[in-house]
Amino acid sequence: MKITEVGKRGVVFTFDDLSTEDMEAPTNVFVIIGEKHIFICDTFLGPGSMVGVKEYLKEYSDKTIIIFNSHYDWDHHWGNCAFPDTRIYSHHLTRDKILEEGEKSLETYKKFQRGEITITPPNTVFYNAMSFIDEKVDIFHSPGHTEDSSSCFDLESNVLFVGDNVEDPIPYIRSDLEGVAEYVETLELYYMLEFDKLIPGHGPIADKKLLKQNLDYLKHFPELEKPIDLKKLGKPYYHIHLHNLSTLAEELSKKEQYEDAIKYYQQVVELGKKFELINADSIKRVKGKIEEIKKAMS
Repeated sequence: MKITEVGKRGVVFTFDDLSTEDMEAPTNVFVIIGEKHIFICDTFLGPGSMVGVKEYLKEYSDKTIIIFNSHYDWDHHWGNCAFPDTRIYSHHLTRDKILEEGEKSLETYKKFQRGEITITPPNTVFYNAMSFIDEKVDIFHSPGHTEDSSSCFDLESNVLFVGDNVEDPIPYIRSDLEGVAEYVETLELYYMLEFDKLIPGHGPIADKKLLKQNLDYLKHFPELEKPIDLKKLGKPYYHIHLHNLSTLAEELSKKEQYEDAIKYYQQVVELGKKFELINADSIKRVKGKIEEIKKAMS
């Protein structure tokens, strides 16, 4: 775990538990040390992940802890149970999704759990936004990576925590084009905020440069802003782009928009082959999905 102080009163705890030999996946827990409260933004993989965070915060035992969950993904709330009798805030959809999928995700991804986990959903929800006026902290709904995604803004230090809405090099899309349009609106809202540092759920501490890179990508999606240049942006950028095209195709297929779904799956195959971005097995799987859609059309 790496500890980085940010702004006047912020601390970022960065974990590498999800990183592999092929892909770095640093995960951030952001803490704001206020006058009367300590705000912990996301709680990672369980009580084991929170040991170092709690140790760091021992000297502030006179302050009340508040937990904020940015969205329902398992790697952002498993550590909630490390803070019994604590107020846990989230958007109402986040609580609903954790209740719906929490146990299933724990079973699916149990190899990543750190410590004994009890799925602990938020106990206090908001619908649009919530302000802790005396502490100069705002939390607000910011749909993008997921429909329930929310953000936390430290107005004292001008530090914005965005969960998985901004990623390095580009975001993962989990919706159709209507959802992407909403995602763009959220990032444009971020751009209007006067922040100095941006804390993503995964990746290095950033600023508006990374935000702009994410926004430019989403505005052009499903196309690319510029022709592929592997030397400039690297394979990870385009691997994520192919993943996003596949997600879009899958969402379109669910809506029985079969011709468009096939078109985007074919783009995955064409780009994957041309620039050697995916292996033969992956191409075979995508072609199999295309054949399944063709059968559904007949």
